[in-house]
Amino acid sequence: MMRALLSRAFAIAACPLLSPCSAYAADLTATKTATVLSDPLGNAAPKSLPGAVVEYKVLFTNPVGNTGKTVDTMRIDDALPASVVLRVANLATGTGPIEFADGGLVGLLASGLTCSFASLSSTTDCFDFYDGSSWSYAPTPDAQGYDARVRAIRIKPGANFRVLGSFQIRYRVMIR
Repeated sequence: MMRALLSRAFAIAACPLLSPCSAYAADLTATKTATVLSDPLGNAAPKSLPGAVVEYKVLFTNPVGNTGKTVDTMRIDDALPASVVLRVANLATGTGPIEFADGGLVGLLASGLTCSFASLSSTTDCFDFYDGSSWSYAPTPDAQGYDARVRAIRIKPGANFRVLGSFQIRYRVMIR
């Protein structure tokens, strides 16, 4: 498997409720990795070719600089590159297309956040999909489980993000 560390900007909004946004907490840390899981040629060491499946993992951490500050409203927008298509079928039973895993390495340092998937059309779970015109887009999987109309994903976890806590999101795309 090929693995790469990506440094790409995320739109992360984290501002305490009912407070002026000048009271922003310190920047959260986001580390994104991409792993090529398979390619259409069936290579033992898969390559980033059209038709290849790539898994993204993004680890978010609330730094010690936020001690004494409450991060209780958070929204993460992740725009997809034009060269990929989002897998909208379940990653595993009941997870939906985006998996939220609380805590860092081996589940230590839990974030304190909650995030669940209800359905692709839900307006009450913590995931939204953007089709270029609306964040209320309800993806429809094609025969392979992908939806080419999704251009960005949004994660809106609930509760307070603990200092030094972390969580990870995981999702898959196919290279066009």
